[in-house]
Amino acid sequence: MPHKAHRTSAAPLLALFAGLTTVLAATALEPVRDREAAVAEQVEFLRLSRTDAGELESLDTSIVAYTEDARVAARAGRKPVTVDLVAAVHLGGGDYYETLDRLFSEYDAVLYELVAPPNERPRPGRKPSGAIGSAQQGLTKLLGLEFQLESIDYTAANFVHADLSPREFQQAMKKRGESWWSMFTKIMSESMERAERGETAAPEVGVGELFGLLFGGGADRQIRLRRMMAEQFSDMDVLTSAFGGEEGSTRITDRNAAALAVLKKRIAAGDRRIAIFYGAAHMDDFDRRLREDFSLQPGETVWLEAWDLREPAARK
Repeated sequence: MPHKAHRTSAAPLLALFAGLTTVLAATALEPVRDREAAVAEQVEFLRLSRTDAGELESLDTSIVAYTEDARVAARAGRKPVTVDLVAAVHLGGGDYYETLDRLFSEYDAVLYELVAPPNERPRPGRKPSGAIGSAQQGLTKLLGLEFQLESIDYTAANFVHADLSPREFQQAMKKRGESWWSMFTKIMSESMERAERGETAAPEVGVGELFGLLFGGGADRQIRLRRMMAEQFSDMDVLTSAFGGEEGSTRITDRNAAALAVLKKRIAAGDRRIAIFYGAAHMDDFDRRLREDFSLQPGETVWLEAWDLREPAARK
């Protein structure tokens, strides 16, 4: 009887990718891929774009505008507040980050995530060091992408730190009984459980094929790896289930609360067009809080291409 090749879900790749990025913190790109003018009850922050034939084209992130009722603002004698949720992936294409930089110049304030001392700003092009820096550099080379903290201009005058400090983060984790390892294993466990229940559409991958992609060669290796990870990474239910819910987490709940405290201050100071620039996994919680706590409603959605997933032949 011929030996049957062992097959395994690619779900652990999501855990590896999300865990590492948690620890880490063509032509000109056309920023408007799709617009939805009507107010939506449900919004999306990450998607896979496909051709009519079903072939993967890109992994996209959204910018969703949340606007205050104009009548409420008029009664208060001011212009309506608009808050854009700018979903991010921490590794992306160069054109993706260039487009974000260009769009960010249009805001009164861009509230950014970074577990760091207040107002610390990453310097563009500065290479990180140590084990975490090496892991980050390895991922960017493996996928042929760029790292967000090296590519976005955080020195812009309208950038405002809106996150916990390292001390606050550690205190919040201690209060919740969390650790970096428990966060990582929570993602892994949720990914594997969903795969076992058949709740993921990602294709199964042979162990030999997986090792070949990670350690082998080939001109299309980076695209194949991107596609494999994008299938998993686009399933935000894994991350929201692991870190959201009623109990919440330091990773999402507490950091989002810190960002929204800054948002309240910026609105009180007179800012009227504000962006919240955070990882896509944070956005479902932000969506709920903007509706419930700020009485803002979602409207137009703009999609940006973060990862090019086209086969080399399809680009010609």
